[in-house]
Parts: sequence; structure tokens; C-alpha cells
Amino acid sequence: MSTPHPSDVGRLVHLGIGSFARAHTLHNTEVAGGWSVVAFTGRSAAMADALNAQDGRYGLIVRGAEQDEVSISEVVDEVFPASDVDALVRLLADPFTAVVTLTITEKGYAAGSDPAVSAPARIALGLKARREAGVTEPIALVSCDNLTGNGEVLAKAVLAELDEETKAWFAGHVDVVSSMVDRITPSADEQAADTVLARTGFADSVPVVTEPFSEWVLEDSFRGRRPEWEKAGVQLTDDLEVHELRKLRLLNGAHTLMAYAGQVAGVERVDEAIAHREVRALVEQLWAEARATLPLPADELDAYTAALEERFRNPRLADNLIRIAADGSVKLPVRALPVIAELGGPDKACGEVAAVAAWTAWVTDRVRGGQEVQDPKAEQITAAVALPDHTERVTALLALLDVAAGDPLVAAVATEEKRLPRP
Repeated sequence: MSTPHPSDVGRLVHLGIGSFARAHTLHNTEVAGGWSVVAFTGRSAAMADALNAQDGRYGLIVRGAEQDEVSISEVVDEVFPASDVDALVRLLADPFTAVVTLTITEKGYAAGSDPAVSAPARIALGLKARREAGVTEPIALVSCDNLTGNGEVLAKAVLAELDEETKAWFAGHVDVVSSMVDRITPSADEQAADTVLARTGFADSVPVVTEPFSEWVLEDSFRGRRPEWEKAGVQLTDDLEVHELRKLRLLNGAHTLMAYAGQVAGVERVDEAIAHREVRALVEQLWAEARATLPLPADELDAYTAALEERFRNPRLADNLIRIAADGSVKLPVRALPVIAELGGPDKACGEVAAVAAWTAWVTDRVRGGQEVQDPKAEQITAAVALPDHTERVTALLALLDVAAGDPLVAAVATEEKRLPRP
């Protein structure tokens, strides 16, 4: 695809303006320069009121390991509540609007056909108006939500809401672009507004706190205008899948391992887990195994894991392991089990086996200690943990991951459980 000419400016419409969008998608758009940005809120209209009262400005606090960098963003021109469907339809029918970005969470793509509550349904109305207005220039819909194949999910949701004429028009006039996003953006603490005021003199009611690291990889499939996101370090690629896999197996895989092994070892936060000698060794083993499944240059993978370690060690942005530990029965089958299979079995993937064993040990400790396990299979986990025999318990827990009773992974996990670091 051709790189957009610097004179190719336009309007970007963003749906779902929360902290992540302001720290990531809209920040990158501001660095790219030249584009008008109009945003819509998610479920609550409060952000529209707050940002409009500040002329769209907000403080961005980049929280490094030792100090904060504070800047004022002025990228947003106007914010509408999600309920203002007419405003969105009007904007999408305007040929100056060339890109729509979304951070509506995974649930937002399955919100149904009522435009009052469904972003895909609202977009469908806007695209119908664009067709009826005779606009010929392509418009790009870009999902910035943290789910694999997010462009396919978005396209399916929007197409389901289109009338037949607009559905026929869609392929010739709409690009749906997948992207891979990554930037930790926790809720702003009570001191964030004070920090912005002290450093900039700007009284901000909705500051954003984020980490120094930021990554955005986009499919290079734009036919129309788009911001020059490359100026912000955004990467455009013809192979997004390998970048999604890199994140899933290195970042998410390490997070999952630390969430369980760290708590079994007696620590509570990510920075404590990566600093724990034995847990850190398990992470390095998992990374070595996952890297062997990724067709990317070694220097790129070195840089990525080095950046991950720096992020994990940041004590001023430390995440609680208990939060990351949720939904293990959903995460392990996509983060650990495929690597074990691709490498040829559990004896070739000790680090990934440790991640699974840490989960079985952790849920056992939690349930037997009378504590809750947040998981869609919580009831089945509780029943499995009640089994007194060690091997039977592990077998029943792995069955919840669709691992057969005779699979070599069962014996490997049963053995690895006993080797995990303890307090």
C-alpha cells in the first residue's frame, strides 16, 4: 500500500473514548499530526461532558520506573455521547471522515441491533448514509480492541446490521483493518490530577496514566487516506498474525505463568514475580520455548523480551497478580497448550508445562483455602480440587482444558506441581 502524502489530511472518528484510547490510539494520531479527531463515549456520557468542558484537552502521565513525564494532549476537537446517533451518522456521511477507530471492548461487538446500545449498529446507519450521499472515497474501520482478529470480528458485526444495498456497496468502499495494540493503562490514581496541575498548570478532571512502552501494529490495507501513524512508531504490516502470536505467547504467556507461579511462591505483584529468582527462571524458559515457535528475527525477539522485562519490573505501574489470574481455563488453551503441541510434547516444553502446573497448584491452594477462583469453570474447578488423590485431581483439572486423561501432559503437570517454588 502507498504511504499517505503529508497533504492527505482528514477526520478520524473514534468510538469508545476511555483511558486506553487516549493513551494509545489518539496519542499516536496526535503525533502523526494534521488530522481532526471527533470522539464518542462508551456507555456513559460523563467523559463527553468532562472533555468538552476542557476543550478536548487532557493530561497524559507516562509513568516510568523512576519518574513521570507529563504532557497535555490537544488532539480531540469534540466529544459526543454514544447516544447521539444522529451526530455519528452525519459524520460518517461526510467525505472528510476517512477513518473510524474503535475501543468498545470485546462485548461491544456483540451488542445486537439496537443503535442505542450497539456501536456496530450505529456504524451501519452511518455507512448507509454515506452510500446514500454518494461518497466514493473509501473509509477505513479500525478495531483497536485487545482481541485476536479484531478486524474480522468488527466486519462481521457491522455486516450483520447492514441493509442489502449497503452490504453490496461495502466491499468497494469500506476497509476493515485489524490491529494489534499494547500499552498498559491503569486507572488514574487520586494524585494524577495533582501531578498534571503541578507540572503543567492545567486543571484536569480526567487525566490518563500509562507506561512508557507503546505498540500498535496495523494491517497495511488502507485504500483511502489515513494519519501518518509511522511518525509515532506505528508499524504497518502484511502479516499481522505473527505479531499477534508474538504478543500472545511472550507477553500474555509470561503474564499467565507469573500470575500463578508468583502467587504460589508467595508474591502479589508482577514486579515482585519477575524479581523472584525461581519464577524469573521459569519465565525465561517459557520465553525460550515460545520464541522457537515464532518466525521472527532473533534480534527483534531479543528487543521484545527485553522490553517486556523492563515493563514487568516497573514498580510504579505494578499490576496485581490476582487480577491477571482470572479465567485461567480460557487462557491456558490458547497461550500454553499450542506451544507444547508445536514443540512436540511436554518433555520439550518445560516452561509451558510449569505455567499449566502453576495454575493447577494455584486453584488448588485457593479453593482449599476457602478463597474464590474467578473463572467461567469455577464450579468444575472446585469439584476437581475436592478429589483427594493427587493424580486424579490434576487429571480432572486438565480435563477442563480439554486435555485427555491419558495425555502425557497430565503426568508432567503432576510432577511439575511438586517442583514449583513455594514461600
